[in-house]
Formats: sequence, C-alpha cells, structure tokens
Amino acid sequence: MRVKRFVTGLLVLLLGLVLTGCAGLSTQSTTDITCTPKDLNAMLKSGDYQKKVDNFLIIRDASSSMADKLTRAFCAEPTKLDLSKELIRCLNNSLPDDFDVNAGMRVFGPVYAEKGLVYGMSKYSKAGMEDALLSVSGTGGVTPLANAITHANKDLYDMPGDAAVIIFSDGMNTDPASPVEAAAVMKEMYGENVCIYTVLLGDDPKGKMTMEQIAEAGKCGFAINANDLHTRILADACSSIELADGMGDFVTSVFVEKAPPKAPPKIADLDSDGDGVPDSLDQCPNTPQGIKVDRVGCPVAIPEKVSIHLLVQFDFDKAVVKPQYHSDIEKVADFLKAYPKTTGVLEGHTDSIGTDEYNMQLSERRAESVKNYIVEKFGINAARLSTVGHGETQPVASNETDKGREQNRRVVATIVTITMQ
Repeated sequence: MRVKRFVTGLLVLLLGLVLTGCAGLSTQSTTDITCTPKDLNAMLKSGDYQKKVDNFLIIRDASSSMADKLTRAFCAEPTKLDLSKELIRCLNNSLPDDFDVNAGMRVFGPVYAEKGLVYGMSKYSKAGMEDALLSVSGTGGVTPLANAITHANKDLYDMPGDAAVIIFSDGMNTDPASPVEAAAVMKEMYGENVCIYTVLLGDDPKGKMTMEQIAEAGKCGFAINANDLHTRILADACSSIELADGMGDFVTSVFVEKAPPKAPPKIADLDSDGDGVPDSLDQCPNTPQGIKVDRVGCPVAIPEKVSIHLLVQFDFDKAVVKPQYHSDIEKVADFLKAYPKTTGVLEGHTDSIGTDEYNMQLSERRAESVKNYIVEKFGINAARLSTVGHGETQPVASNETDKGREQNRRVVATIVTITMQ
C-alpha cells in the first residue's frame, strides 16, 4: 500500500512539473518575421516595371477575435494580430524609401473607434507606417468590417489616381451590415480606380468565404491566406523562425506591373494651340490659352463639392422619427438618389439623463430609426448608410436646461459628394 501511494504521488508530482513547464513555455512566443523583399526600386528603375497605384490604404482588424492564436499550440505561436503586424511591417519594408504614393492605415474594432484612420491619407513614408503599426497595442470588441470599408470610401475620396485597398482580418464579421455589399459599393463608387486585396488571418471557414467575396467584389484584386505569405520553421519546442517568403510576390502583384514596350523615338510634332498636347493627339484644337486640358487636349471638367445636412430631434427617451422631420429626411433620400455613388453616416446622440450605457444604446437606436425610415420609405440601399451612437458624449447645448437637452436629443448627418462641372 505504501509503495502504491508513493508511486501515485510521484506520478502526480511529475504531471505537475510537465504542466508547469508547458504553462511557462506558453508565454514564450517568437513573432518576429524575417522579411525577404524583392527590390522594387531596382525593378522600377530598370524601366521594365512601372508603378501600379497612386494610393494605398491598409484596413487592419483589431477586434477581440484577433487576439486568438493561429492554432492551439502551447508556445511558438503568434496571435492573429501579431502576425498581421509583422506582415504589414514586411510590406512596409518592401517598398522603396522614395515610393511616390499616398498611404494610410485604418484600424477597426471598438477599442479604436475614436482613432479610425491612424495614419494618412498622406504622402507615404516608412516611418509613418511604422508609427501606425505601433499605435495598435491591443484588441477589443466586435468586428465592424462593413463599417470600416464604408469609412474607407471617405479616406480615398480626395485621392487622385488608382488605389489599392488591402484588408488584414480574420473575416469573422459581427456587424449587421454586409462587408461584401460595402465592398461592392466601394467598387461602384470608384470603378477601375480601386482594387481590393484581402489577407486572411486564421482558418475560420466563414471568415475565409467572407474575405474571398470581398476581394471578388473588388473585381481586380484577389484574396490570399496569411499562411501563403510566410513560412514557419520550428527551432525548438517553443520558438520558431518566421520567413515572409511570399510577401515579395504579394507586394509586387499589388504595387507594380509590367511596363509597356518602349516606343521608338518620335519625330517632333507641332502643338498649334500651345496646350501641351501635340496636334497629332489633340482632339480639341484651338483651345484658348490658360485652359487646363487632359491628355487628348480637351478642357478638364472642374470638380464641385455638393452636400446636404440632416438634423432630426427626438422626444425624451424616444427613438421614433416625428412626422415634422419627414420632409427633411425625404430631401436626404432625394440627394442619395441623385448621387447614387454617395454614402453617409448617421450619428445618434442623447441628453445626459440616464446611465451612460443606456444612452449609448438609445443613441444607436435613434440613428438606426432614421436609417430604417430612409431605406424602407425611399428604397435606398442600406449598405450606403452606416450608423453610430455617441450617447451623451457630444452635446451641442447645455444639459442643465430643458431647451438644451431637447437640442442634444438628435440624429445628424452631413453627406458630401463631388460632381464634375
């Protein structure tokens, strides 16, 4: 009996040591990735390749599911957020220092709701992109992927030329709006000027399908799994060597393309009207001096910004749209019909009576109430309108008076678009 107890105790002790060792090992994870970029600078200077985009925007998922490890290994396993950081860092390091494009990074997830666009849109710099990467230190909340894509439309709005939108996410969308529909709206809005690329973190089947469908909606981009961009080599039980050996091909596909064959030297051509376009290409001869023309010598249309503002106020503790605002909402619907590529954000607010949590929910219901009225009454595509609740955090008047509280119980929206005159 004593021998049996001794053996049992010894087994328990050994099991405890094993579990303790594994628990200690689980905190030791190597997430740094060795980047093996292609020399884009040399490719561009050779003349065989040319720049494919004028702008790029990275949309990075920082929702709570991105804190999950890629597999259930005890150690040597980065989180999805860690892997996305290292892959984006490799992408950043793969681009030439003087790459002449505009760039930005948008982060989504409630922890970053107030930050949103953490970098750009501005002239690209490696340091700026690296700072944006380091600004994301954690995860939280649900995955409003559709909302992030909708906001990206505004990020790109004033950016001339072609753009690449690169989404790093596990695709596990928990927002009521469809990210695929949001991507389709983006494509409709920008046409051939935008391509959408998705990088899947993790192996969730539904997330994989979502990311593939988003890329398909972009028509000229593609979907890829993060596992195809890097290779893991186990060094020992709890560390690994990560090689981003697929990132070079990915960056090349997104940012550069084969240049057309070099044309033989042309014989000098006349430019009779002095607009900078030779007569052989000028489709609009005799253009007056000082008029800006396009590449075929015709006057360039002048962009004009048009907008509409909406203000809907609510009774205390109510989210019902009052009839007195129906005509104002109809004007917004007419505006959206007149400019079918335009999107908008409806922002709900409350006064200070009630708890913060209740007021946040009430403000969201108010914004949704206005959106539902526009969608159901006037047939506007729901994907063109997103909603956000601010609760009592953004008053426009004092909450110490009845009049002030009445002004704070509201939904507002300013919808802007550009027309060519």
